[in-house]
Amino acid sequence: MTGLSAHNSIIVTGSIAYDDIMNFPGFFKDFFHPEKLHQINVSFAVQTLNKHLGGTATNIAYNLTRITDKNTRILGAMGQDHAELTSFYKKNNISYEGSIIDSELYTSTGKVITDNANNQIWGFYYGAAEKGNQIDLSLITEKDFVIISANHLNAYLHIQDHCVKKHISYLYDPGMSLTWISDDDLRYGIEEAKYVIGNDYEIAQIERRLKLKVADLTAKNIAVITTLGADGVRFEDKEKTITVSGFKVDKLKDPTGAGDAWRGGFVGALVEGNPLAASLRIANALASFAVENFGTVRHTPSRDEIMARAETLLVT
Repeated sequence: MTGLSAHNSIIVTGSIAYDDIMNFPGFFKDFFHPEKLHQINVSFAVQTLNKHLGGTATNIAYNLTRITDKNTRILGAMGQDHAELTSFYKKNNISYEGSIIDSELYTSTGKVITDNANNQIWGFYYGAAEKGNQIDLSLITEKDFVIISANHLNAYLHIQDHCVKKHISYLYDPGMSLTWISDDDLRYGIEEAKYVIGNDYEIAQIERRLKLKVADLTAKNIAVITTLGADGVRFEDKEKTITVSGFKVDKLKDPTGAGDAWRGGFVGALVEGNPLAASLRIANALASFAVENFGTVRHTPSRDEIMARAETLLVT
């Protein structure tokens, strides 16, 4: 069930955004009073500030281009401040045909503070993404493979409903959408997915909310991918469980975007015809390059460099 090489193109749906990434040289836990959590008022003086292009769709699409030359297209919404993003897409051979460019609203913007334990606090403005339900989805056909990642609910559910009804294959990545999506919509998206992906916390949330286990999903021929940070990844389907170790980087600079890099690497490797285990290793390797840089689209490893790291990873 893992082959994707027959698909003509990969369509990445999700947020398109500008990211402000800040690093706090301490630990959040030292500044929260457990008896006063009902009236939090804290301020963190950050050590670094980096402004980057981002959003789940941008990050995933960029990482796809690190692995595959197949047509990669973003389908989302941008605002009046789109120029830097659209220039970046053109430079990296990422099509944005069909995406909305709104002349009034601003592009989605995310702001994150990361502490010394790699805990993160996010704030996110949706902006133009609110108009995502106006995207013309006739451009998505059964010949495409779709990645559905976190976005404004209008866009997310619009795309999810289209893919389910048109029987289009997709990887389902609810991630940050778990804070607003209803249990019914979550179940609807998951039960028709080819792959469901999340970190161990997100997969546990899905199990809790839908009152099912990973084994219940794999029994329905849905593959479940659990990313484990520096420890690698676990892939489970009806027939097997595969665990792949993570690549130990010498200096982790910023974990932001590692998961998106993993998703791009995995799908990119599969559409290039790589076997499942090799695709998992390639995804882990690409994610390791992402965390060695500040920003989510700053890493520029060659495919040979990615493969060299991938070949060192343990598969069990």
